[in-house]
Amino acid sequence: MRESTYSQLKDLILSGQLRPSERLSENTLAKRFGVSRTPLREALMKLEEEGLIVGQRNLGYTVTDLDVTKFCNLLVVREALDVCAAQLACEMATEEDLDRLRGVIAQMIELKETTNEAPSDAARNLDLGLYIHRVIVESTRNEALVRVTDQVYQQLRLALWLEVLWVDLEHTDLDEHRAIADAICARDREAAANAARAHVQSSLKNMSKLQRIWAHRRTVD
Repeated sequence: MRESTYSQLKDLILSGQLRPSERLSENTLAKRFGVSRTPLREALMKLEEEGLIVGQRNLGYTVTDLDVTKFCNLLVVREALDVCAAQLACEMATEEDLDRLRGVIAQMIELKETTNEAPSDAARNLDLGLYIHRVIVESTRNEALVRVTDQVYQQLRLALWLEVLWVDLEHTDLDEHRAIADAICARDREAAANAARAHVQSSLKNMSKLQRIWAHRRTVD
């Protein structure tokens, strides 16, 4: 019940049916989905963890607004972290780590070949995109880098969701991820750094497109 409520509510947010900064009434949502308050609150907590809504004590939840400047600043930090992780992975990754990287790329290719552009495909695309970065940073064996990277990616989650759903319609991130993975598997530090940097720069360029789409959705009923 919680997962169904969570999926439906997430679709409403990402499709723009629940608008940025809109206050969420638990009573209204519970009636809309035909569920009790318990699974609804569990779904809301999960969406808050993903950065799609914001909870305030005694005020409830509201749909997150998109602060493009904040996300761009975080992407600058992410670039430094991703470049560092890619370079360290070239040195520290085991053959098992490299096999995991190749496996994620294989799943990305399969998804691109079979996608029907359903919301579930967008979700899967983002999950794989996040997972491959997790594999890379874990292969560095640097716990501090893993921790800081997790914190930055968590704050970027809303922007990454919307980038995948609204902007990166042709799954161009596959080629970018494959370039990073190939360089790490070849243990080419320079190529890995360049590929990681180019990947984040692509997201920075998408932010201006995302801002225009977001602004439009704020003004359209």
